[in-house]
Amino acid sequence: MSRRTGFTLIELLVVISIIALLIGILLPALGLARQTARQMQSSTQVRGIHNALVTFAQGNKSYYPGLTSDGELEAGGAYAPADNYERLLLAGFFPGEYAVSPADIKATWTSGDVSTENFSYAMLAIDGASEQAEWQDTINTDAIVISDRGISISSSLHPFYSVWTAPSEPWNGSIGWNDNHVSFEASHFDGIDTTYGSDPVNEDDNLFVNNQPTLGDADMVYLDASSN
Repeated sequence: MSRRTGFTLIELLVVISIIALLIGILLPALGLARQTARQMQSSTQVRGIHNALVTFAQGNKSYYPGLTSDGELEAGGAYAPADNYERLLLAGFFPGEYAVSPADIKATWTSGDVSTENFSYAMLAIDGASEQAEWQDTINTDAIVISDRGISISSSLHPFYSVWTAPSEPWNGSIGWNDNHVSFEASHFDGIDTTYGSDPVNEDDNLFVNNQPTLGDADMVYLDASSN
């Protein structure tokens, strides 16, 4: 009596179908896991950059780069995140890779001048006395000092998107607070409540718009103090 070996065509097709089904189920889960891992990496980098700000402040009477040891804007009153990154990178507070989000395509800084081609994250604009007073190691749980940048788009529905989203989608990204906790938020304003200095709570604070000049708010800038 002969013994059957191998698969019939039908059995082979069934196996292939099962494998295809499993791949279809697993791929989205793997994609989500990869996205979550990248978000966690981004949050780690944001926390590391904030650690560098705090370490810098220890030698600058508690003030972060961009302010003198007296808490005043440096000569000329200029303020730009690129200058802050340059000070921190040149002094070796963190490697160039830390300044680039895992969701972004940028050139890793190795030496020389630092430009927006070398970093992904926005920093707090010094728009007034409240933000200026907060640009130091205050351990304020309600003050945002660093975040994923907002990319402007002409849309009333979603005026900003991020390196994590498509232009047709709302902004989401990492936010670093002044007590060194980091959150990954799904909106640049919804549920973002901030307090700077002794000012009242600014509810649903828009990260990329100085929307309440009478209150200290989280106006995050990527280029300079007058532009995102």
